[in-house]
Amino acid sequence: MQPDLQKRIPKALLLIFMLTALVMWGQQQEAALASHRLMWSQDLAFFNQILFNAAHGESWTSSLLLEPTGFFSMVHFHPVLAAILPIYWLRPGPSTLLWINVLAVVASAWPLARIGARATDSEHFGLAAGLAWLVWLPTQSAAIADFRPMVFLIPALSWLIWGVYAQRRALWIGGVILCCAAREESAYILPSIGLLLAAGLPLGGKRRKEGLLIACSGLAWLVFLLIFKDNFFFHFNPTSFFSGESGPAPSPELTAHRWRFLGQSIGSGYFGALLSPAPLAFSIGPLSWLMTDAQREWHAFSGTVVYLKDPLLPLIASAGTLGAAWVVNRWEKSLYVVCCFLVLGNFFAFHSDQKRLNQRHADHKQQLNESDHTALQTLLERVKPEDRVATDYTLIATLSGREVLWNRAHLYLESSDKPPHWTSDWPIKFDRFDTVVLPEKDSLLVHMDENWKQEAQGGTYALWRRTAPPTGGFPKPLP
Repeated sequence: MQPDLQKRIPKALLLIFMLTALVMWGQQQEAALASHRLMWSQDLAFFNQILFNAAHGESWTSSLLLEPTGFFSMVHFHPVLAAILPIYWLRPGPSTLLWINVLAVVASAWPLARIGARATDSEHFGLAAGLAWLVWLPTQSAAIADFRPMVFLIPALSWLIWGVYAQRRALWIGGVILCCAAREESAYILPSIGLLLAAGLPLGGKRRKEGLLIACSGLAWLVFLLIFKDNFFFHFNPTSFFSGESGPAPSPELTAHRWRFLGQSIGSGYFGALLSPAPLAFSIGPLSWLMTDAQREWHAFSGTVVYLKDPLLPLIASAGTLGAAWVVNRWEKSLYVVCCFLVLGNFFAFHSDQKRLNQRHADHKQQLNESDHTALQTLLERVKPEDRVATDYTLIATLSGREVLWNRAHLYLESSDKPPHWTSDWPIKFDRFDTVVLPEKDSLLVHMDENWKQEAQGGTYALWRRTAPPTGGFPKPLP
């Protein structure tokens, strides 16, 4: 076989595997959205509302979070949303964001494969490294989580490590830019990574020059945020170490769960992470604080906090790939044995958790065929795009993408719950809407008067229409 063909076939196979994972996980996301069983649909609806408004020439706002909104004024700063907007404009809707979430995770297989191929001079090992990423349960968990811009830290750190390892400036600069665009925590993570490299941490050799440039890039981003951005110390505030304001220590059970996650990760196909720990060392400092925040669980494979461990995943994968490559380079005949162990070890890791996640997907598919779900879908078809809607957490993502959308959890709150930046009337009541979709026995229904009429019922939900024009005006998002 010609040498060029020997290199092309593994690359082509990896692209096929990546496309397969993209389609499979994307379909799982579609099923979760259609069955109204997303992990945390409130945040998906929040980002969908922001992009919907921006795509229609309005400000980057949403009323679904009771805090300041706007492209630069949100608590979290996600410049990557500006890059997503053209894609969203072509295909608006929450499902587009879910597919983008999957794509960001799947795309990380390519730089991991290139790291493996370069480290061993073997495209077959590169194929195994990329496939090992795709069959690893934490990868799947991140891919099928609800969309959050923080997911872009996964490909960003993967491409940064590949660029530094291969000394390809354009690649690691792209990784740095994507890190900064994804989330403000990069202003801490990048200086930490850069300073470790500048201090002599080996990553395919001494990379002091790259380290200094990465550290300076991160510090420049930090200075920019300090000067121009309010309240961005959301998940990591360095002053807490000196003020004593840090939260309570994690419970022994929580600590045990986290050690179990780390142990299973390194004890999987990424066994070699301890043999080449340089990428793991990048988690020292601010990132380790984010990973061990006592108030937030991150070892779980479903739920609202899956995204918190996103930055750690490419570090474990890079270290595991380079460690396995070290074994191959030391014992050349072990190439295919190590390749098999890398892939199969990741495939069978977290076996019990994989069974639970598979059952979750099966439940989504089953619900799509249930009569109650069909009745609910028929009800939702009555909701028009121009309707001003109030609904609950279950349906908030499905009904997002409209001018006025509120979560019932934010209605009829006490005066003491009024957000500090709120400039409109409070509390928000039913008189602001013309359509309400809630469970038939929802406790808020006691506030409905004679101006409301039940129009349809589906499953356990019902749709109410206002028979008179809204009297409270439009609920405005925070400035």
